[in-house]
Amino acid sequence: MDKLRRKNPFLSLLIILVFALSLFTPAWAQQAIEYTTVADYSKMIKNTEILQLPQNPVSKKGLLFLAALGFLNSTNKENIKPSDILTKEEALSIILNSAGKQQDAFLRAEKLESKRVSGTKLVVPYNYLYLGYIQLAYDLKVISKKEYQDAMSQVRPSQKDHEKMTDDLIKKNNEIVSRAIYEGRPYSYDDLIFVRSAPATRQEVARWVVLTFKIPQSYENLAKTYPDYDKIDSKFLSSINTLLKNGSLIGRTDGYLHPDDYITYEELSFILYNLKDYIVKANNLKEMSAELKNIQRYSDKTVYNFEDDNGNDIEITTIPGKQDFVVLTDSGAGLSSSLQQGDYIDLYVNDKGQVVLGEVLSKAGTVTLKGVITKIDVKKNTIQIKMPDGKAYDLLVNPKAIIYDTRASKAINLSDLSVGNIAVVVAKKNRADNIEVLSYQDQDISRVEGVISQISNDRIVINSNGKLMSFLLSPDTAYIDKGDFTRGLTKNDFYQGMKVLVGEYGGFAQYISTTYDERAEDIVGGILYEIDTNLSYIEIYNQDGVRKSYRFSKKMGLKVIKDGKTTSPDSLSKGDIVYLYFNGDFVRSITASSNLQPKIAKIENIQRNPITKMPEKIYLNINGKVYGPYELSSDVEVVKSNSKGSLKDLVQGQYVKVTGSFFGASANIKKIEISTNDYVKNIYIAKATTIGNILYLSDISILRNNQFERLYDYKTFKIPSDALFIVDGIKQKSTPILQNFSVVVITKDRFSQETVATVFALSKGWFSQLQGEVTNVKSGTITLSGEQLNFNQNSYIVENGLLSNTAPKVGDEIIAVSDGKNLVVAKYKEAVSKPIIVRGEVSEISELEYIKLKNFVYLDKQNGWQFVSTPLVLSYDTQTVYCDVYGINNPKDILGLINKSVYVIHDGKYAKSIIDASFGGYIVIGTIGKNGQVLNPQYHDMVTKTWNKINTSLVLDPANAILINSSGDITSQPPQYGDEVILLVPQTSFNISKGVVEPSIVIINY
Repeated sequence: MDKLRRKNPFLSLLIILVFALSLFTPAWAQQAIEYTTVADYSKMIKNTEILQLPQNPVSKKGLLFLAALGFLNSTNKENIKPSDILTKEEALSIILNSAGKQQDAFLRAEKLESKRVSGTKLVVPYNYLYLGYIQLAYDLKVISKKEYQDAMSQVRPSQKDHEKMTDDLIKKNNEIVSRAIYEGRPYSYDDLIFVRSAPATRQEVARWVVLTFKIPQSYENLAKTYPDYDKIDSKFLSSINTLLKNGSLIGRTDGYLHPDDYITYEELSFILYNLKDYIVKANNLKEMSAELKNIQRYSDKTVYNFEDDNGNDIEITTIPGKQDFVVLTDSGAGLSSSLQQGDYIDLYVNDKGQVVLGEVLSKAGTVTLKGVITKIDVKKNTIQIKMPDGKAYDLLVNPKAIIYDTRASKAINLSDLSVGNIAVVVAKKNRADNIEVLSYQDQDISRVEGVISQISNDRIVINSNGKLMSFLLSPDTAYIDKGDFTRGLTKNDFYQGMKVLVGEYGGFAQYISTTYDERAEDIVGGILYEIDTNLSYIEIYNQDGVRKSYRFSKKMGLKVIKDGKTTSPDSLSKGDIVYLYFNGDFVRSITASSNLQPKIAKIENIQRNPITKMPEKIYLNINGKVYGPYELSSDVEVVKSNSKGSLKDLVQGQYVKVTGSFFGASANIKKIEISTNDYVKNIYIAKATTIGNILYLSDISILRNNQFERLYDYKTFKIPSDALFIVDGIKQKSTPILQNFSVVVITKDRFSQETVATVFALSKGWFSQLQGEVTNVKSGTITLSGEQLNFNQNSYIVENGLLSNTAPKVGDEIIAVSDGKNLVVAKYKEAVSKPIIVRGEVSEISELEYIKLKNFVYLDKQNGWQFVSTPLVLSYDTQTVYCDVYGINNPKDILGLINKSVYVIHDGKYAKSIIDASFGGYIVIGTIGKNGQVLNPQYHDMVTKTWNKINTSLVLDPANAILINSSGDITSQPPQYGDEVILLVPQTSFNISKGVVEPSIVIINY
């Protein structure tokens, strides 16, 4: 080489020049990895145009990602809404598509179709392609043999056929329907066989996803932290825990998991998008993050020069009109021409070296910040966000910024933000363009358990295993009970000495929750009757309704905190809820709250002065349970018909609104408002005929547990003189003649009798059922589930059991009935928790705190009594809605249940009822006939673990039985014609040959 350079000096100069030029050549001009693009980009863009994009950023990107790659094409939809529910076959097809199995499913569909003889070919994609996916799902062991056989035997039924099959199968499969009831979900044809056209549930999809992608299963039981954990079918539990563990499955905004609810496109896209690594691998794609350094545009092509995270140069060539790649952004899908220098992007490259998709992670000059909002100035449009490392950023909020709250699943305004919110902020320089408020379920929230040492307006200090930890409180800190975000509390419910769980992020308490063992030692609670600082004593009504006195020492001092503020003993008032903390025999500190509560109740009984006849004590029925006697003082304010009344106006059977302090069997009642209305008993949809003063109903559905359920009997009502009829939107002056009209009937509870209140009738057409969130209220209309309905003087809302003509608010969850144009009646959606029935030996029990069972069994309608060897511990309180102890008048008598076997009805956390009755080892099921007999009875044999038919009808003798309704409450109402019953029959009285069944427990419509 040296010889060559000496012989040719010009060549040496050229080499030096080339080397020098290379020093000044940009990195993108040097040797780079080269990729081309694809020709089907326009088809990918078209795929995304069928989407209505949700506001949730993760779900939005997920839907765009799945659609662009063609994974949604198998659903053959012209328009997809995020809230649309997927059928089982649609969900399976999308999951299998995402796993790169489209071609495998297509080939199986072709093979199945080719085997059909002429004239029986399916042709229609619904029955044609989906069977290929069903076959593939079975081959991959994603669905069982039984599910596969069910699905392959079906063609798409019409709605009428579907309803007929439902009715037939329900009649033949009583125990399977009862299983659906036991699990607290609607029952139909879909519960009896695997119907591929039926809606897919969230727990089904979790299982299919885990099995399809072969995700390593997690056995850490994270699902147990959700209030509706008991609704998870055991075969889906490990799959749900697996997706919870990797963050691809989260609860809904109400804090519940809803495992047996139907899944939506938005929810499925969220799950799959969080499993993007699995999808990329399954489809032979390569994912790389890179920054766009330069764009070179030529007449026939465009060259994009990127640099990846490892410093490698990447060159991508597009040919306008022929080859390009789709780019996903926060606003939707576009082409590469939307990119600009400085954009940071995820690139997806197939095994042919073609870029098929790009996903913008941040636009040029933008940064993504995750931290806690520490300052907000609405007037100046500014916020400050503090990062976990302590660094703070002051940002100007873009007037057009999208602010999205994942907890409420909706866009909000800057004024709706709170200091302390966890947020992800996308900012450019010092301007915030996007703000996303994160859920309380965020994985970065730390959970700290301890005892409250101090709680003030802006701070909480807890003692966690001897270490004092301080957290800031914000206007948005959530105060909840037992980890359940639907059970809201206030800060005043938390006091020094209480054991709590704090969810902390960035120094702020995101939420504070009570725990199962929420009180420290040596604490007494009750309602304050009197405090005397001269004589140094305090007198309260305790949980039992007994007045008790306690002493405090002037020398030792007495600390008082009321409504979160340190104050003097003189600020305490009669009726305050108080907790007394002791040091030895003396009260050392008191926490108090004024805590006035309104309660809707029915007067069950009144104790009067034998001479003056003035009411002195009152028994109240609150939510189906009777409390009292509560004392009535002469200064109780009584309101009747919006005017001042007196205690003499109180009558047994009245519905009242009672305002006061309530604590166990004690109450300090301040005000009683007598309702001039009657409680709503039921809402029916039916066919109706009137003959004289009798209303006949058939084809009845009843609103129960947030669903309209079918009743299999006829109902007749005597029409009262004040019943209101509205026919075709016009109020009637007298009872009209109805002949098989479609009707909505609202009945009321008038002194424990069900009476017709209002009848809406249509001479033609029918009523439709809607439920969901009210998204708009404007000019006499409301928008529900995408439909705009008129809300007029004939529209009613059921609130707190009473009828109201006040329109619901935006964000309210309602179940509604409409005539197609007008909202007829709606009821606010209620939280429903299916009761669980167990029986076991009481090993420990406290007067007012907990019960522990050993060697217990739980009632499984499908499999009979199921034995559990581990103990069961449940919280309870005999004086609240949580517990009703059958046959016990004094809480102290509860201690006599130790070592006895009892029934306990609970919701997974709290005992609702404790029943001392003989063990019904034999389980008999059936339907009540017109004459009170049990039709189509079957009994479960505990030895053989089988169900056995009883060939004769049994006569039910409930004389010595305890009756339990579908809510798990003890009732006096015997089962009616058409009711499904579970009879728990002791061995000593089980004799089929007698033709009479004498159960110890009767469970109605459970």
